[in-house]
Amino acid sequence: MKIFTAIASIRTQTRVIFLVCVAILSSLALYLHQPSNDARHNLACRANLQIVRDKASFRGIIDFKSGDGKGIAHINGIINVSAQEEYTVQRTILFTHADYGLSPVWVSRQIIISNRETTPSGILQQFLPDFYLKSAGVTDIDIFALNKDADLITREGIPYLYCQKFMLPDDE
Repeated sequence: MKIFTAIASIRTQTRVIFLVCVAILSSLALYLHQPSNDARHNLACRANLQIVRDKASFRGIIDFKSGDGKGIAHINGIINVSAQEEYTVQRTILFTHADYGLSPVWVSRQIIISNRETTPSGILQQFLPDFYLKSAGVTDIDIFALNKDADLITREGIPYLYCQKFMLPDDE
């Protein structure tokens, strides 16, 4: 009878060792599968926006690309203040990108306004944050991969931008 007890004890120890090894290997595989923090905050995506304020509205597209400590955002859109008042928004924002903890921090460094932009600054301030208008920083950003085709950018827990991923050419 002591032999059966010893065999049962060895089988239990073997099962425990096997489960511990499976847990360690699973954790290692999950760790290796997770993108690094740098890659997690890199973006190449496009957002279609419609913002309505009082009776005026902004319709446009924002393209984001960030990585390696820098980024670029393009804004193209139309602001309708009334049936007779329509303005064009067309600008490029060059920004720096730094990671502090788990969140990136973006600071706009240069705003390049197209000669086709016709929107007065007072109207533009109603629709776009300072980041797109002057040298300013954005903190408390979180980027969540919703699926393989889209990211959700939130700020202070509030959805900020639904951004659809796109592929960049290899030479960019």
